[in-house]
Amino acid sequence: MSYYEDTRAAFRRGETAVVERLSREELARARGSADVDAEVEALCMLARVAVRGGDVSEGRRLGREALELARRAGRRRLELAPTHILAGSARISGDLASARTLYAESIALSEEFGNADRVVMEMHNLAYVEWHAGDVDRARELFTTTCRRALEQGIDDFLPYVTLDAAIVAEIDGDHVHAARLLAAAESALATLGQILDPDDAIEQKELRGRLVTALGPDGFDAAYATGAGLGLREALGG
Repeated sequence: MSYYEDTRAAFRRGETAVVERLSREELARARGSADVDAEVEALCMLARVAVRGGDVSEGRRLGREALELARRAGRRRLELAPTHILAGSARISGDLASARTLYAESIALSEEFGNADRVVMEMHNLAYVEWHAGDVDRARELFTTTCRRALEQGIDDFLPYVTLDAAIVAEIDGDHVHAARLLAAAESALATLGQILDPDDAIEQKELRGRLVTALGPDGFDAAYATGAGLGLREALGG
């Protein structure tokens, strides 16, 4: 596999030390050979590692370095990854205004270069920004659209994420039992795949679980959760 494929797979498995080692090696190689594409990608992976480790400010610094490098090179396509990193860092730090602007920029870039899968991913992220900003109707619309597009476009590796989104929609609608079932389906699928969510979505996962336990009580949550743990994601989503 390529550096990108290796590190993305390792990051999703939670093998942060592996990602950091490979990325530092790739960064040195890229700088030694003036490979701007590889340098931007390595900086972005190191930014992801920093954010997962809780150093959001370092993640933002690395993201800005990558974005500035892409802009100096005049390569708009290379702005995709660092813009995504900066948006996620802003979201985690609670800077919702910056996150909204950056996700909108990322969506526009993704549409410009015909990256339909990334459009769906960034709509998913923007939905959480709107939800935390208090625009529940806009968030619900984005969650629902993201889920539908992921199913229609066959973005199977993103289905655990949109299943979490569907759980949030169920919670918004007051159906905490269904939300717990969807959370169980998402977590079961991730466990089967040997993956963990990206840092920003992992926060949403943890907080949703806490809210559902409070709403249903521990026993009620466990009972509802048990009915969703064996569901396939498309089955759970009704797709």
